[in-house]
Amino acid sequence: MNAFSLGLFAAALAAASQPAPATDEPATTTLAPVPVHASDTLVMATPSVQVRVDRQKLQQQNVTESADALKYAPNMQVRKRYIGDPNAVISGRNAGTLQSARSLVYADGLLLSNLMTNGWDGAPRWGMVAPEEIGAVDILYGPYSALYPGNSLGSTVLIHTVLPQQFTASVSTQFFSQDYRDAYGANGHYNGHQAAATLGDKQGRWSWLLEFSRLDNHGQPMQYATAKAGGVAAAAVPVSGAVLDRNPNGSPRLVYGANSSEHTVQDQAKLKVGVDITEHVAALFTVGWWHNRAEDRTRSLIRDTSGNAVAGGTISAAGRTWTLPASGLAPSSASDTHLLYGVELNGHLDNGWRWTAVASHYDFLRSQAATANRAEPDTPSGGPGTIADKSGSGWDTLDLRSSGPLGERHMLYAGMHGDRYVLDSRVRNASSWLGDADGVRVSAFAGRTQTRALYLQDVWSFADAWALTLGGRLEQWRAYGGLRANAVDTLRYADRRRTDFSPKAALSWDLADGWELRLAHGKAVRYPTVTELFQGTLSANAIVNNNPDLKPEVDQSTDLTLTRHLERGHWRVSLYQDRIADSLYSQTDITVTPTVTSVQNIDRMRSRGIEGELALTDFWLDGLDLQASLALNDAKTLEDRQYPLANGKTFPRIPKVRASVFVDYRFAPQWDASLGIRHSGRQYGTLDNSDYLDGYGAVSRFTVADAKLRWKFAPGWTAALGVDNLTNEQYWVYHPYAGRTWFGELRWEL
Repeated sequence: MNAFSLGLFAAALAAASQPAPATDEPATTTLAPVPVHASDTLVMATPSVQVRVDRQKLQQQNVTESADALKYAPNMQVRKRYIGDPNAVISGRNAGTLQSARSLVYADGLLLSNLMTNGWDGAPRWGMVAPEEIGAVDILYGPYSALYPGNSLGSTVLIHTVLPQQFTASVSTQFFSQDYRDAYGANGHYNGHQAAATLGDKQGRWSWLLEFSRLDNHGQPMQYATAKAGGVAAAAVPVSGAVLDRNPNGSPRLVYGANSSEHTVQDQAKLKVGVDITEHVAALFTVGWWHNRAEDRTRSLIRDTSGNAVAGGTISAAGRTWTLPASGLAPSSASDTHLLYGVELNGHLDNGWRWTAVASHYDFLRSQAATANRAEPDTPSGGPGTIADKSGSGWDTLDLRSSGPLGERHMLYAGMHGDRYVLDSRVRNASSWLGDADGVRVSAFAGRTQTRALYLQDVWSFADAWALTLGGRLEQWRAYGGLRANAVDTLRYADRRRTDFSPKAALSWDLADGWELRLAHGKAVRYPTVTELFQGTLSANAIVNNNPDLKPEVDQSTDLTLTRHLERGHWRVSLYQDRIADSLYSQTDITVTPTVTSVQNIDRMRSRGIEGELALTDFWLDGLDLQASLALNDAKTLEDRQYPLANGKTFPRIPKVRASVFVDYRFAPQWDASLGIRHSGRQYGTLDNSDYLDGYGAVSRFTVADAKLRWKFAPGWTAALGVDNLTNEQYWVYHPYAGRTWFGELRWEL
């Protein structure tokens, strides 16, 4: 166990046993409850561990995007590498930062999770929710409720947004500056800013909220250009500035350039309209729009004897000859426009029963990524390249659910679910990668998946201190319309269909006043995504390097949680275990010749651990709040017949220790200050745990500190100064995380 983590949590837990100080005065700050749209509280009736992040807590943190709401959540991490990162994947108990399909994110019941893929590019569409509109965020751990699909085997995030009860308006602006340093010479300051505004009202039966925000940020390099040893020594150009380095597995490499320094401009708008149709029926209509323009610049870090930058050819450095790849410093750009449509109907009956109908459509209206074929460092000139287009992809969901009492001791939940995911990906050549895709097709792949589900769950309070939850989810999954193409040929995949049943059970016992013990078990089936099934290559008129017959992941999950409710907070301890059959992961099958690298099923994987969480308000002093957590994880590959080198090894990207502490002190009526510490222990980036060096390409252990100071200097006005990664620690998730980042904020609200 890490000494830092143990000491951190032990101190916090010990403090929880201290009585609150006697005082004749009320707490220094009493906040009115923030009304949020919470019709999806019906789906929160689950026996899993639940953690809430409210609006007040978000205001105490440095928040630029909705993904920041999970920054201090117990045993969780979001792979957010820089401000504006569109690939901020959630990692939790049993999922690393390349397993995006093991989590679910909803905003007011509308699905934001990109379940068309499972990987670094499958992050939830965080940009569809601005921090300004968040009222609260609930995080559910594990697949213990029949009300959720199998992707809940990791974690489920429910974002509840504010719906005005009176006229409201707000304007805010943020400025941020990152002090980045590395070992390769790409040090510098990377700056950005953000502005947001909201306007809303409630008049009679109608309420509405309009929100707009713009983010403009420059990120640090995400990748580095490396050279291969070899070449004609007589033709080599002597250079300076190159860094002789080693890969995480110890292999030598030469770093000569910085890639993917992204300048991103993101616009987001949202309109929500609610109406009370009758006394018993209400509706909510949502339209969201997100637009992103990103330019990934590159730069050479080496110079010849005349001081000129070198971007290609053969060079002489560190006493050896090296060959620079032609595309080593190739820039890229992206342009995306996404639309979200949602409608929700809620009703209640006089007998206590409630019903909800939710439909949503998420549309990749425009989604293009352009890449140059050759090095164009600093200012791109627009040479030949390729353009990848996913426009028209997206998903549709429909949920019908109801809940209500059966007698005095039963609460029944029932529902139907349907979804469809459509992915169309096309890559074409372009005479100028900064222009249109005017060349021939390079490749394409496409496909659809569809799920239909019925569920039923009953909570039986069979005694005053006992409750038994029994439920089940019946799912029918279908994959169809799969195809793969290269420049000349198009081949199609066979359709697939299967049906699975996932039982759930939990027993809870209020063993004493303020004490609760709960044992939960659930099965979850996570079906392959379109990308996992149908992405591959064509060779000799056959599709290779993929398996369209991939099995779904099947999780058998158990959680035992003890919770103690205190007068001013709570603490809990949870023991959990997930035994997952047929985990889906990209690996190399070394049992065949030649070897094949693709998404494959890993026979058996197990993740188990212990979590502790503590939350206290007015802790020791009035106005002092504490939140702390510690998790010890043991994730292992038990059996992998296609890559036996992984057997018995730690599963990638799940750290052995996660810990956090967050303290906020309202030391005066208009002032508060916060300090947060996040720790992630040893983890690996490879299945065989062969990576042992910390640097570019590694997955690091880290401890970072964040701080914020807020001042309410006038009615409706707030100013704040904050910093993330206070000690400017350098740490990696293959790519570098951000260095020390300063924040300045000014906000007005009515």
